[in-house]
Amino acid sequence: MQKWKKSSSLLQLALRDHPDPRQSFMYKLSKTGQLQHFKHVLLCASSQDRYVPIHSARIELCKAAYKDNTLLGLVYQEMVHHLIDPLIRKRSVTLARYDVHHALPHTANTLIGRAAHIAVLDSELFIEKFLTVTGLKYFR
Repeated sequence: MQKWKKSSSLLQLALRDHPDPRQSFMYKLSKTGQLQHFKHVLLCASSQDRYVPIHSARIELCKAAYKDNTLLGLVYQEMVHHLIDPLIRKRSVTLARYDVHHALPHTANTLIGRAAHIAVLDSELFIEKFLTVTGLKYFR
């Protein structure tokens, strides 16, 4: 994708906006600890989403990252730690992870994972049902 679109955000997401991944924008952002300022952190992920891996959306280590001893693997592990550790330490923060499976039509967007990636943002009905069934308890 980066070859077709010269996007700085794609470089940032891939931790390639600086030769040292620990100097990349996303790494520095992970160290700010801003999620701890929320009362409830709800993470919503889908295995159907092929744009954002499920472990990334859930801010978790996958087996490959856990076993990866390269610099990039270690940096990824550190980033997960930077994001999650402050939430766990602060007892007043509720962290909830939800796995969502969408009933999607069989289209090219579904095949490449785009449909699941935008389904949450694109469907007011999904957001309404999600909040009604699970999410509202966090906002009372």
